[in-house]
Amino acid sequence: MRGWLNKNQRQKQIISRLKNDNAELRKENKELRKEIQSVKLQLEQALLQIEELQRIIFGKKKKKGGNDNDQAGKPGGNSDNEPVRRDPSSYRRPTPTEDEVTGYEECHIGYCPGCGHELTDLKVVVRYIEDILPLSEWFKALKRVTKKFITTGYCPDCKKRVSAEELGKQTVSIGKNTRQFVAFAGIILRLSYSQISDFLNNTTRFNISDGEIANIMEGQADKLRPEFERLLAGIRGQPGAHFDETGWKLQENGITGGNYSWVMTGTENTDAVFLLGRNRGRGNAEELLGKDNNQVGISDDYGAYQNIFKKHGLCWAHPHRKLRDLKNSDNLDNVKKENCRNTYGLFAGLYEEVRAALAKPFNAKEREKTKKRLMKQFDEVIIPHDNDPVKLKKIKERLAKQKEYYFTCLTERGIPADNNKAERSLRHLVIKRKACFGSKTLKGAKTGSILYSVLLSAWWRSKQNFFREYEKLAA
Repeated sequence: MRGWLNKNQRQKQIISRLKNDNAELRKENKELRKEIQSVKLQLEQALLQIEELQRIIFGKKKKKGGNDNDQAGKPGGNSDNEPVRRDPSSYRRPTPTEDEVTGYEECHIGYCPGCGHELTDLKVVVRYIEDILPLSEWFKALKRVTKKFITTGYCPDCKKRVSAEELGKQTVSIGKNTRQFVAFAGIILRLSYSQISDFLNNTTRFNISDGEIANIMEGQADKLRPEFERLLAGIRGQPGAHFDETGWKLQENGITGGNYSWVMTGTENTDAVFLLGRNRGRGNAEELLGKDNNQVGISDDYGAYQNIFKKHGLCWAHPHRKLRDLKNSDNLDNVKKENCRNTYGLFAGLYEEVRAALAKPFNAKEREKTKKRLMKQFDEVIIPHDNDPVKLKKIKERLAKQKEYYFTCLTERGIPADNNKAERSLRHLVIKRKACFGSKTLKGAKTGSILYSVLLSAWWRSKQNFFREYEKLAA
């Protein structure tokens, strides 16, 4: 009868339907596998980013009783993680010279305090006590108030009144020593305005307001501006210059500026020039560099530094730290982690060879041979691998793209392999930022640019001669 299927026909129909369902399931399974793999990669990236943020905010975790070889390959590093033994003399204060002694005190004994018997074979033992004046008496020694009697008179010829000394607008003014101390406390000691005010008031009974401190800072910056320009010219004249930037917020609303601070420091000395309250654009680096400058620019791989230097050297320490953190990550499976360890080991060994080459006297031909040999090793480091996590793939891609810049340090005389000098210069600002959060105004940021540049450069040159040099520069 029509409309009825026999047994074979029904089975064929069922088999056909099952085949179609199976094909659909296979297709769906394939798509789900791709989706799961994509989610795994996204999760891996997210976990690595979270781990990086935690490291920035909370610091690096110290592993108990272990050595992750982070110190291996570093100058002065201890691969066995052994404590450095200190010389016993380092625990004792140095004996003052006779010129440093400001007073004498005798402690005499003639009879035994126990039995009262007269002592014999007396000897004198010398000891020193280093101390300062009682804090409650600091104002007696530190604070000076000079009452000045300034004669004025009228000149019939000039038709005006003249004085023996220029008269200030206010009856009471702040002297130069206090002005220099305020700048020193704010810049070198990293004190906030309120801390400076509290210190002066509590120790010397010197009352000073935030407005007066701001005016003092501005006035000192005006005096030191010529030295700022001299520092800038001096760094530009060196074979190479380090560049870096860090956050530095402007707290005033509606301002024209930015929330970053830039630094440039030379390869030959510790002088540094800062630009505060700027954006993160490349124009700031170009401003520091100046026009028609042939010196080597040393930086990290931030995009703003690309194509602004005629000769560019990239920092080895940055990818070294990234690879180290990646191989220490707890968010990778064992296979990928082992691959990261291998990549880190190859790069760390290569970095050590670069430093060893830089430690030898400069010889252009030898350096070129070394460069060719090490570039072949570099190519081995950046070979893609199936077990590379996404972050490692990106690091390798960046290294491959900028390979030539990493070897500028070998072919140019006096150029280091890292940008640590600029990072160390910015560390002072980073600590200060925690206390003051940045600059209140754009004007304050410009003032800070001069003061940080001049005073920190003088401080790093010689701490003992700092105040003498400051007095000369501010004269």
